[in-house]
Amino acid sequence: MAASAWTGIHAARRLRRTHEELLDLRAALGSMGTEIAFAATPCGPLCRRAGAGRTRAVERFFTYLAEQSEKPRGWGENPAERACVAAGLALPGPARRCLERVFDRFGLNDREGELRQLQLADAELARLLEELETQMEGRCRSYQVLGLTAGAAMLVLVL
Repeated sequence: MAASAWTGIHAARRLRRTHEELLDLRAALGSMGTEIAFAATPCGPLCRRAGAGRTRAVERFFTYLAEQSEKPRGWGENPAERACVAAGLALPGPARRCLERVFDRFGLNDREGELRQLQLADAELARLLEELETQMEGRCRSYQVLGLTAGAAMLVLVL
């Protein structure tokens, strides 16, 4: 029973973590946009500053990107996907694809192009965040109840 209850509670916690990471990513992208608009900061320091003071996974995401940008061969293929995996971000597929659109070609556009990409990503993350917020309390409660119910059912079957 405890294992099933823990599974439900863990699913609810993961949903809350996703919410927190989406908020942090939006703040980091906004910070990057401001810095790009007013300074010509190189990519590595820009990513490090964007990740500073964020949740652990978001900070690791930007640290990974900074480290990759400072390598002699640059980003390599699919840097955002690799950074998401390395950081352990708990993001839904659309959010990951949004980050891939921004960071897989980051630095290849002019200043206005980069700002536009960041704005588009922010708008997409805002939409996903709003969608998640409308469903979050009900889904968290459902996960917890399902976990407890499954545990109780298992207990009844065992007894």
